Amino acid sequence: MNISVERRNSFLHDENEVEHMRIIGGNAKGTLLSSPEGRNTRPTLGRVRESVFNVLANVGILETKVLDIFAGTGAMGLEALSRGAAEAVFLDKATGAIIRENALRCHAADRSRILKGDVSSSLKALRGQKFDYIFMDPPYRKGYINEVLQEVFDCDLPAEEAIIIAEHSVSEPPDLSLFQGKCQLWKEKKVGAIVVSYLQCR
Repeated sequence: MNISVERRNSFLHDENEVEHMRIIGGNAKGTLLSSPEGRNTRPTLGRVRESVFNVLANVGILETKVLDIFAGTGAMGLEALSRGAAEAVFLDKATGAIIRENALRCHAADRSRILKGDVSSSLKALRGQKFDYIFMDPPYRKGYINEVLQEVFDCDLPAEEAIIIAEHSVSEPPDLSLFQGKCQLWKEKKVGAIVVSYLQCR
């Protein structure tokens, strides 16, 4: 399986938010993030990112290890680093240079690792490494969300009690019946036409 990391145009795209995307909290709060030219990348909107980190703040982010799949600008992983995560690994075939630039802007390059291959090969390269938080925002309406979740578990990436934060459209939730004994739905939050599912790993 070769899952492309390239994002897509979307009716959820908010051009104003993309042009002014900034880190919301932590040491790098207010840092302006660079975005790819054109409209092939759909960054997680600021209001969604803020909602996610409000939830995670109640769990704890300090000294955690995070994985950002389909990272785009790297905003999710960099937000975690800004708030005290120890390390972030970013997977994106198309935007590695932009993630590196944003990591430098956030003074987090020394805690960032970027893998530029396709998702499948990059996940396999990480096999056995453990992550406390796994962010994933796969292309919508492609059936990728279940495939990527399966690879995450096949590669044994979630740490004990890890949380997977999966962003998806309302019409394409993860099929948790495929992952019985591996994770359960902890929270689900809808922000406009976007749904964020928080999966608690066992």
